[in-house]
Amino acid sequence: MRQITYSVLMALAVVVSACGGFDNTPFRTGTVRGQLTEADPAVALVSLVGRPEVRSTVATDGTFVLERVPAGPGELFIVASASKAVRLPVVVPGGGSARLEEVVPRAAGFLELRVHAPGRQPLVEGWVSVTGMPFQRQPLAEDGTLRVGPLPEGCYTLEASATGFPVRTTETCVKESESKEVRIQLPNSDGSGDDEDILNRGCATSGCEHGALCASNGRCVECLSKEQCAPGLTCRDEQCQAPLPPDTTERGPSPP
Repeated sequence: MRQITYSVLMALAVVVSACGGFDNTPFRTGTVRGQLTEADPAVALVSLVGRPEVRSTVATDGTFVLERVPAGPGELFIVASASKAVRLPVVVPGGGSARLEEVVPRAAGFLELRVHAPGRQPLVEGWVSVTGMPFQRQPLAEDGTLRVGPLPEGCYTLEASATGFPVRTTETCVKESESKEVRIQLPNSDGSGDDEDILNRGCATSGCEHGALCASNGRCVECLSKEQCAPGLTCRDEQCQAPLPPDTTERGPSPP
């Protein structure tokens, strides 16, 4: 009798839902609970990839509670400290809770961004966002540089812009413990300009910084000849370095 009553109630619930009278909102989201093996609460955070507004802080003991997560499969973006992070797949039950134990952060990577405006125009209120991640509208320095991270290993979409310029979208990937330079050339105000073509033309277009020289292969280098190095140094591998020591390997007598 109890089973029959339950079945009748479920049937009524289905009918009411079909008529639009049943609010299933609580079943559209769930909660993720977990604990990091190490964390710095001053910088640690947990967010949902693609929904950076869904985020949570991390307690001193590494525990976190991420609420209002859309039900179904997703991916967590976790920053544990200034040098460690991790991305983690998760399946969230509607109206329920997913529990993650012993989440181990890994060595993070960083993107060293250099954003340039056409014709070396100054950048005013420049910014960069990592699409779908908590790093949104990060301000550029006056020289167009910005260090983005810590980032878990993976691929990311960057959006860069400044006052008076359209948004430039760039795809890049970073590995664990990697510090990767990414150069971004903003398009003209009318949207013209091919980013890939400009990058292929290298420093002949974008120039070099901090006294570096532009080599024929489009790379910024420290030197092209010995004369461009300080006294006592020589140009080797396009860098000013100390001369190699003489070869002191003992050799036998020359054959007759």
